[in-house]
Amino acid sequence: MEQQYYEIASNFSPVFNIALALLKGRGCEEICYTISSAKISVVNTEYDNWNGGTYGYTVYISLSVKLYTSFSAEQISHMEKVISESLNEAIKGNNNDYFIVQIGPTLSKEDLDWSVIGGINGKAVLKQNIETVRNIMVSVATGGNRIQEVDERYKKLNTQITRDCKRLNLTYNNPYSNLWEWYGKWKADFPTYQERRTYINELFAPTLSYFDDTENYNSIETFVELDDWERIRRTVTKIKRDSSIAKNEEDFQSIGLLCREVIISLAQAVYNPVVHGTEDEKGVIIGETDAVRMIGNYISIELSGSSNDELRAYAKNTNKLANRLTHERNATKKDMLLSISSTIALINFIGIIAGKY
Repeated sequence: MEQQYYEIASNFSPVFNIALALLKGRGCEEICYTISSAKISVVNTEYDNWNGGTYGYTVYISLSVKLYTSFSAEQISHMEKVISESLNEAIKGNNNDYFIVQIGPTLSKEDLDWSVIGGINGKAVLKQNIETVRNIMVSVATGGNRIQEVDERYKKLNTQITRDCKRLNLTYNNPYSNLWEWYGKWKADFPTYQERRTYINELFAPTLSYFDDTENYNSIETFVELDDWERIRRTVTKIKRDSSIAKNEEDFQSIGLLCREVIISLAQAVYNPVVHGTEDEKGVIIGETDAVRMIGNYISIELSGSSNDELRAYAKNTNKLANRLTHERNATKKDMLLSISSTIALINFIGIIAGKY
């Protein structure tokens, strides 16, 4: 079926960006943060042929189960209403199209409790098993291994995968309990090797997608607990996701801006003017978004004493470096990676001081 206009991502994206700008301009930054890491799809769900045709589009915004359940039904309804209004305002004057927003839950990487299968090691084993089963299925269907040689191994691994995925509540789409069932499928429906490879890759892709981000970004991983630092957690997720596809100067700069935002959020999360003072050591009044001075004062109080001289120096230098890098105008990939690295280091350091481990 042919896609309608706003079902095409390149047509909907500018409208969505305008809607986000409207929301931010009206102080709805929390809503923008909430949907920044959401999965978004647009479907033409209504049509009326009156007045040249009117198309109604439903914008499906899928939040992680963990994030979705942190909101009440009333809060979800409010967000749906506000986002719908902003989207329709973004196409004001267009009487032939309108948007309706629906926010729902979807299983995301952050919802998976890897501890139920043995933590990081169990996760690595599960991923390896899934890839092995996938490769076996491709091999037997493309002139490689004979089914008789690998069927027992396949069945054993497939049973382990099914068990682990059930424990994780993770969907595993492989319907073939043995390779002879797979043989019947490919013989009936896929005459060429390429068709068989494509089918298997598409069959396993949804499950394997839950492993990608954390595998690619171990070098910039946060290890402090961020559950009650929700804005920080969401922005870190967005930094990781966006940096994986950043290609030009504008992309690198936008990552720097995200790093700056998360540092401000970090400062606001730990700084208490009553405890840490309202002025820096030079008597400068500390503003609401003055992350450098807020964190500087926080470190001076929380790590006071001569025994903490080196820790204070490290924290303050990391804070200065992170903030300097996020202000680079002619950003390169090197600047972006250094900015991310120093920002994550600062989050980990302050999180440890705050006891979030």
